Amino acid sequence: MTIPIPSNSTVAASLLHGILEQARTRGWSQRVLAERAVVPASSISRIKRSGRADLDTLARLASAVGLRLVLVPDHNYTERVSRGELF
Repeated sequence: MTIPIPSNSTVAASLLHGILEQARTRGWSQRVLAERAVVPASSISRIKRSGRADLDTLARLASAVGLRLVLVPDHNYTERVSRGELF
């Protein structure tokens, strides 16, 4: 599952939104998600409010719904490097 990051949102907020969608499809409340991820329920509220989170918390939340956080190559960037447009 790829979670898009809108320009008016932080990465953490967008990831949390996608994770919460997955939790809702399972019929889980935020509290249930937090319990299954072994994070304080207040962490979810804090991320929603501030748009900031540490990677460990996001990874735990993602794992609880069967997702994992990964970095993938930006093919557009790679193509521009190979064409000599960036360096």
